[in-house]
Amino acid sequence: MVTKNQRIKATLKDTKARRKHMRCRVYTVKLDRSHVNHESLTHLKRLFVEAKWLYNYCVGHPNMFSIDDKITVVSVKVKDCFEHRQLRYLSSHMRQSIITRTQQNIRSLARAKAKGHKVGRLKFKSYINSISLKQYGNTYRILNGNYVRIQGIPQKLRVNGLEQLPPDCEYAIATLLHQHGAYYLAITTYTPQEHSLEMVVPEKSIGIDFGVKHQLTLSNGIRIRYKIPVTRRTKQLCKQLSRKRYRSKNWWKTLFKLLKAYAKTTNIKRDIRNKLVHFLCTTFQMICYQNENLRSWQRLWGRRMLSTSLGGIIRMLEAKVQTPVEVDRFFPSTKTCSRCGHQRTMSLADRTYVYQHCGLVIDRDYNSSCVLEHEGHRILGRGPTEVTPAETNTSTLALAYLNQIAYVEASMVVETGSLTALA
Repeated sequence: MVTKNQRIKATLKDTKARRKHMRCRVYTVKLDRSHVNHESLTHLKRLFVEAKWLYNYCVGHPNMFSIDDKITVVSVKVKDCFEHRQLRYLSSHMRQSIITRTQQNIRSLARAKAKGHKVGRLKFKSYINSISLKQYGNTYRILNGNYVRIQGIPQKLRVNGLEQLPPDCEYAIATLLHQHGAYYLAITTYTPQEHSLEMVVPEKSIGIDFGVKHQLTLSNGIRIRYKIPVTRRTKQLCKQLSRKRYRSKNWWKTLFKLLKAYAKTTNIKRDIRNKLVHFLCTTFQMICYQNENLRSWQRLWGRRMLSTSLGGIIRMLEAKVQTPVEVDRFFPSTKTCSRCGHQRTMSLADRTYVYQHCGLVIDRDYNSSCVLEHEGHRILGRGPTEVTPAETNTSTLALAYLNQIAYVEASMVVETGSLTALA
């Protein structure tokens, strides 16, 4: 006789096997606070407060893996003593998700420590900004129109953005978010793929030189530059926040406005990063780049590095490129000549690479990107490549696409006047 647990496990196994061949996407919708009554708003606030209590209780518990997900009372430290608090708003599924998340964090630290990494312990948090809603139809449900229902909240909540969900999608886990004073719901969906074809990428290679003044310089002669500085409004809000009484109502209001301003700048940089990586991954099969010491760059050029997202671009290239080739950090890509392979000493102020031995006069960053591409082919055991003027002139369509991205300025190295000779 098949038990209930066996049927649940078989159903979950079939669901995972079916969703393996489906397209997974996450859509974020925003709760409309103008249509939320005082009782529901209090419920939402208490959810994240109790989530913080439960997480900190799990972190401080001597045996975290023995905590029952049906726990209703936790100990909370208030100044120099502990008080017992009731978990009245968190449902059992929400408690289970928080406890499971904490246990997974412990296991991740253990795996990192086993690999030789230096790890610490989990720290107590002053706030929690996400709560997992695991079961669709139980912990949350999407209603007709622009409404959703969350477990425990009697009022159906109006949200903005449900029209972006595909009509034939299958709903999975969702996450309730609390960011800069607003509430969001990140819904994971699965849609069937009738014609699931793998993306065919041309067998081309490219070398990328990262920099502070010019963020990306490609070995085909394209130079990409963008800068998202801190806005004037962000500076004004920082000044206003410093003049407010700590943790007063006006302090919290100003803090939420400041976080919202920072989030807007972060979203712009994330959009630029995603579009640039998409262009590189769909155009080139092999991408060669150097393992740059971005922490040292941050110490030297803090504000200029803050306006870019080079670290995120490098991480995405490692994960999404078909053949990523990372060149060693100490490889002299700037000193090496891309024509003959000899080296010469250069200072940081020299922006043009001039080598008298072979007569090469070339832009510094462009020369470095070509050297990185040659080194990447050598690492993989392939033959050397050459970048010719005819190949460089075929980048007109790429320039047109890159210049359509907001805040991005793309140009050929020859257009700047710094490239006077091509090998």
